[in-house]
Amino acid sequence: DMLKNLKASMLTKMFPKEGESVPEIRFKGFTEPWKQRKLGELIIKGGSGGTPISSNSNYYNGSIPFLSIADITKSDGFIYDTDKHITEAGLNASSAWVVPKEAISLAMYASVGKVAILKDNIATSQAFYNMIFEDSVIRDCIFQLLKKMELNSEWLPLISTGTQANLNADKVKNLTVNIPKEKGEMKQLSEYLFKLDHLITLHQRKYEKL
Repeated sequence: DMLKNLKASMLTKMFPKEGESVPEIRFKGFTEPWKQRKLGELIIKGGSGGTPISSNSNYYNGSIPFLSIADITKSDGFIYDTDKHITEAGLNASSAWVVPKEAISLAMYASVGKVAILKDNIATSQAFYNMIFEDSVIRDCIFQLLKKMELNSEWLPLISTGTQANLNADKVKNLTVNIPKEKGEMKQLSEYLFKLDHLITLHQRKYEKL
């Protein structure tokens, strides 16, 4: 719990507050103000997925992992496998596509704002916006930024209300984010935060074994 509180505090303090261009806490040697970018400008490919018709048994129990809200809700930020799998026929019969590993998937329905890095090639339902980045440094920085948004419920002003709360792809792509100008600062920032994530996971596993 102490580590989780530390991570939450550092996420808030290591990214600029709304309307500001520098964070409260940053690594030594970096003094440049951060720059604003549209999230869609930082990705080389993005898009939601699709769902094969559930009544067609030929579309399921195949070899292609298929991400669901349940998978990302119970994840610790990384997806190695999924509960459901679809077939090649199911993939081709829907708007689903195989998102390459190391991409980010963001939940737009139900668990809105929940985010994870895919550690395998995985297809997703339309409940996710999937983002492929040109390098891991930018990807990791954005991942931690999205974790901060999830933690602080920063998606709430963008959520459409209806039968269920949800985002849409345009809102995600047009999201304005503040990121460091230098990749060196991005790298140090995300490495520190990932170390906290790793410690939290280790202690959680120890606790579960008690």
